[in-house]
Amino acid sequence: MKSTLTKIDLKELKLDLNNPRFAELYSGSENEDELIEYLLYSESAEDVAQGIDNAGEFYPDRPLWVIQEDGHYLVKDGNRRCAAVKALNHPSKYGMELPKHNFTELPVLLYKKEEDINTRILQEHTNSLFREWDRIAKALEVFKLYSSGSSLENMKEIDSQPSQLIKLASFYYSAVKIAGDDLKKLLRRGRGKSGGKTIIFERLFSYSKQCGYSFRNKPSYKLLIKDNALFETYIKALVRFLQENPKTKTQDVDKDKAKFLDKLKPYGFPPEKPKKEDSSQNTPSDRNTTASDTSVSNSPTNLRDNNGTDAQNIANEDNSSKSRTNSTPNADSNNGQNKGATRYSVKHKPSLKRKQIPSALKKLIDECYSLDENNFANAKTALTRVTLECTLKYVVENTNKPNGKPIKSSNYFNSAFKDRKGIPLTYTNFDTLKAKFTELITDVGIKKAFEDFDIQNPHQIIHNYRVAAVPVNAKALCDNLIDLLEFMLQEEADLYNSLDSTKL
Repeated sequence: MKSTLTKIDLKELKLDLNNPRFAELYSGSENEDELIEYLLYSESAEDVAQGIDNAGEFYPDRPLWVIQEDGHYLVKDGNRRCAAVKALNHPSKYGMELPKHNFTELPVLLYKKEEDINTRILQEHTNSLFREWDRIAKALEVFKLYSSGSSLENMKEIDSQPSQLIKLASFYYSAVKIAGDDLKKLLRRGRGKSGGKTIIFERLFSYSKQCGYSFRNKPSYKLLIKDNALFETYIKALVRFLQENPKTKTQDVDKDKAKFLDKLKPYGFPPEKPKKEDSSQNTPSDRNTTASDTSVSNSPTNLRDNNGTDAQNIANEDNSSKSRTNSTPNADSNNGQNKGATRYSVKHKPSLKRKQIPSALKKLIDECYSLDENNFANAKTALTRVTLECTLKYVVENTNKPNGKPIKSSNYFNSAFKDRKGIPLTYTNFDTLKAKFTELITDVGIKKAFEDFDIQNPHQIIHNYRVAAVPVNAKALCDNLIDLLEFMLQEEADLYNSLDSTKL
């Protein structure tokens, strides 16, 4: 049998912070009291508690679905019911005007394998249970399923128009990078009139072109930002407007959509167009941007080169990079995708934004870029690979999800750290780790740079005594690592927002 019906002490039942129904919208800590309060008043667990109180019991035919994990029992399905019961044991603690109950244990279906319980949950969600979810939670789950390979036809059991849910989730993932918790609070159902604004954002999709974005056609349906500044201003303005006008309803938008956007003008949308400067007053120093000036950017899309590190191409690439060193960047507002634009100036050392980088890692990076390639070509080649691997492992183990858990804790990375039986590997599989991390990157240019950075080529140079590194190749390899390091060691929150979190 895949599961066993039994009873578990209430104190041993742990709520699941990663539950797909609310994990993305929950922004609190791992403290159970905080999570219970969120479920009560943002996920309607208060209504569940009222139902249990009316019945006078927890129905034995509605067991929680749990799996044993680290000395406790993790609730994989039934988190709202579990939270409601825990709250009923201490109603005043959670601000509920319900009588106190004394539940000591709950009926559960105890599963032995996580894959079995996940399969069961998926089957249940694609039928009746899933329809109870609010729209944004449903959209995020559909997006996750679609991104993992499920067909839209199969998801029509969940919603008659799954493509619209994919658009909504794609929009959310971009908008939440701009407005953060303020946006999440507006999308939650919540208590009172501050939440439940998902449909308003959707209604305004018809004016996407005026707001700097659109949606790709079938089969993608995902968001395409055409004007970053315009889109960012729109999100900030709409969020502020809804915060200050919480009674805004869908009908207010539908009455006159064309004029609704005018209400955002006091909040800075659309942004004022910058006045054109008289080019005759520009000094030579204004026109000739130095290499150090052009390299300062928080965007990972400003790629210097996407040509990989194949030994036969490195020398040519290094020569061409020298001719670009003093060129001025030709900016393009289309999400960093420059068409025929001049490349950004070449840098010879990465600019690291992340706080509290371990001193050992910082020292390794400094040594890698200070090593003279003319006298120590092999050593510089070796250090380049070691630097990539050490940095990659550091960010995977120390970059946290919103719930505070490192992204390494996700099953997504298991194949890089464990064998097929789940036994930890003696050494990290860096080929797999690099491939899995690369798959998460949402920026096309950065993803291509990671894909093209071949760690097997320096491996051959290091370990094959018949092959020696050429100074120009060693330098080019190290230079090509700069964009990768800057991406991985940007601010932790920015890095996480640059990854496809639906896979984690």
